[in-house]
Amino acid sequence: MNIFIIKNYKMITKKNYEVLYYVTPKQYRATALDQQEYDPKAMENLDKEEALEELLLKCALSELISTLIIIFKEKYANPLPIWTGIVDYEINTKKENSKRKDIKKIQFEFKYGVKTDFGANTEYLDNLFMEFSSPSQAFKDIVKNNLQGKTFTENEHNNKTTFVISNSPISKIEVTPSTFHLFINKSSFIDYGQ
Repeated sequence: MNIFIIKNYKMITKKNYEVLYYVTPKQYRATALDQQEYDPKAMENLDKEEALEELLLKCALSELISTLIIIFKEKYANPLPIWTGIVDYEINTKKENSKRKDIKKIQFEFKYGVKTDFGANTEYLDNLFMEFSSPSQAFKDIVKNNLQGKTFTENEHNNKTTFVISNSPISKIEVTPSTFHLFINKSSFIDYGQ
């Protein structure tokens, strides 16, 4: 068995991801081209988002899955720093590639159908799919352990386990030894103004 130690690696904590719940005050939102006021926390938050992106890129796959569940379990989070942290997006082809070697395929599906605080139609994260480079039976237990504190059902069919969660922004999670698919309740969307 090979054990790899990542030098200077820190576990992802609530302090690292609390920036995903920051609501930009309405007076600082880019609603007009001639906006003169800027959010004084913008640069600080950008630094926090970049630090989180780095952690999400370097953490163990099990910690990434755990963190995604924890981040969305109680409250819809701003998904963009997560997306930019682990996805390489080709604008011309609109193809998403994983920045992580342990994820073979990744797709964040954003859908229209929610409104901003100003009434404009916008996108929310509908679901997130990952296919892993190496299968593992541990993924099911990782999901189950991180759903603790929530009411959920667990059904297994053809090597796929589906967790349906009550009273959560996460409506369900489908997991196999080689895939993870997280679905978001549209009604949980929060306009963070970014």
